[in-house]
Amino acid sequence: MLKSIDEKELRNFSIFIVWLINISGFFGILSDQKDFFLSSSPYVLTLTLFLLVINNSIEKRYLTNLFFIFLLGLIVEIIGVNYSFFFGDYQYGDNLGIKIFDVPVVIGFNWVLLIILTGNFAHKIFPKSIIPKVLIGSSIMILLDLLIEISAPNLDYWEFAIDPVPFSNYLWWFIFSVLFHLIYQSNTNKEFIVSTNILVVHFLFFGMLAVFL
Repeated sequence: MLKSIDEKELRNFSIFIVWLINISGFFGILSDQKDFFLSSSPYVLTLTLFLLVINNSIEKRYLTNLFFIFLLGLIVEIIGVNYSFFFGDYQYGDNLGIKIFDVPVVIGFNWVLLIILTGNFAHKIFPKSIIPKVLIGSSIMILLDLLIEISAPNLDYWEFAIDPVPFSNYLWWFIFSVLFHLIYQSNTNKEFIVSTNILVVHFLFFGMLAVFL
């Protein structure tokens, strides 16, 4: 009983923090303190991922898979930025923090975060069918990326050399999302409530920025 109460308290606290920092961040970005709030982006993303992970059933295999997704995501981005493979010709700005080979380290965290969010949601819909949930999870990734791409240059997150964003970006996002979802879906335990709240927050946050920024 105590364990279940502790889990519930942790879940409610995590949801509260995620909504608080994103609502504050949204209005902060629209204020004259925009630079401060944008510079805190990597810390917000890292905190969000931390809250998400601790609300899942943490097992060695789970953490190993997440690290593998982080590493592959970072490698893919490094190749993409430095050689214009996969996504097109693009560069990262300064608001995502420390970079390695011109790619913010937090981008690796972002791949992990989005795979967990979309993977957990898709698993809830298709708990026993691997192909549908991989395809659904990857499709949600594309929808979210479409929203993020609208605001990314104004946030100094990243910017493509050409406008509009090339189709190759979305194609390879989908391909790598499928690969990473196949890795992630091998995990047996998946949390739904916290991850769904964070997923909804992401769509609202970037959707509203696309309108007002």
